[in-house]
Amino acid sequence: MQKKKILVVDDSPFILKVMDDMLCDLNYAVTTADSGHKAYKHVEESKYDMIITDLHMPGMDGIEFTKLVKQMPDRRFIPIVMLSCEGDEEKIAEAKRMGVSTFLRKPVKDTQLKAILQVAIGLLSSSEPA
Repeated sequence: MQKKKILVVDDSPFILKVMDDMLCDLNYAVTTADSGHKAYKHVEESKYDMIITDLHMPGMDGIEFTKLVKQMPDRRFIPIVMLSCEGDEEKIAEAKRMGVSTFLRKPVKDTQLKAILQVAIGLLSSSEPA
């Protein structure tokens, strides 16, 4: 069985490393990008089972990145989990309107990540057209 592919997007090298380590330990195939622009190029070139993106990044933030991904007809069903270290309810509401599946607060605990992965990957299999 092929590993599920996850794209992790964050401008922090530390967060990228931590998320990469945690996801690889859980047997996922991980691609990382340090900006929304680089992540968008990855999404254009490959299909992912899930995307985990930071909310606040220079250039293209997580909300703008999500909006672009959700406009791609063959990518709009990819579950997107957004990372944030703040409780900005207005930004969270905007992200949900753009199609974010759920939010995770930094620092991410492995138990939270496991639970989100089960739900988000399940969303993909139940919402993607046959």
